[in-house]
Amino acid sequence: MTGTVLLVNSFDGREMYAEYFRAHSLVVHDVARPEDALTLLTGTPCDVLITDLRFLDSALDGTGFIREARSRVDHTVSIIVVTGLVRCEDREQARAAGADRYLVTPALPRAVLYEVKRALLLRRSGRRLEWNWRDETATSSGVAADRRRPRAS
Repeated sequence: MTGTVLLVNSFDGREMYAEYFRAHSLVVHDVARPEDALTLLTGTPCDVLITDLRFLDSALDGTGFIREARSRVDHTVSIIVVTGLVRCEDREQARAAGADRYLVTPALPRAVLYEVKRALLLRRSGRRLEWNWRDETATSSGVAADRRRPRAS
């Protein structure tokens, strides 16, 4: 499956993901600064955008970047956040800005590639990824806990 990925991250993992995606026949635009990514989006279409929420040497934060990028891309472009920020507030801000997926690092390249391939398939049918976090409380088994009150006997 082919597609174009815009990878925006000013930290070390960016090059690893870029090479892994290229090895899987994806075209990758690999940039460190969100300002450069926004400039690139003006003239270069992409199918999937992957970004962190933190950037070195940038006045733009992750949610600001996502909001601006969402306004510049086609409505079927999925935006995947791959970040070390784990707070619920960070996730919800990313979602409100226009992110479609939120992965916490360390995220294996294979797991991110899986999401990219899903995004490419959905884009072909005019859709994008659905949000992957629920508001339910998770149990130690990883299954969401049922928060309804028990029935009275």
